[in-house]
Amino acid sequence: MIRPISAQQTYPVRRDVLRPGYDLEDCAFAGDGDSTTLHLGAFVEDELCAIASLYKVSNAAVATGSGWQLRGMATVESARGRGLGVSLLAEAEQAARAAGGAYLWANARESALGFYQQAGYQVVGERFEVSAVGPHFWVVKNLGQ
Repeated sequence: MIRPISAQQTYPVRRDVLRPGYDLEDCAFAGDGDSTTLHLGAFVEDELCAIASLYKVSNAAVATGSGWQLRGMATVESARGRGLGVSLLAEAEQAARAAGGAYLWANARESALGFYQQAGYQVVGERFEVSAVGPHFWVVKNLGQ
């Protein structure tokens, strides 16, 4: 089951999956508390197993029009391979589209490129490094607006 969650609910999963070794309070992202930001959680038997956050942020380097940024997409290790990420991504796309988004984009880890490409995302630009995280690429999907 996928439903909206608070920013604070994302922090333990962000820490465990995306930022191991960080303090919980260091897992907050700029814009987490903005009124337009949406945090989604995928639950299995009331346990939060996957997260994604959507920010009303355009990126003229990847597309034109009204864009939304996907950040903090993560699935706990014990829940991988169940399709939670695919379902969560589809829900995020639907939410961005419903809010008038023309495209959804992300800074995708190099190791996750296949996941995004299978979901119809295009890689844009060159590989870049995110400090203390690793290699990333921009990915973007036109939402048909």
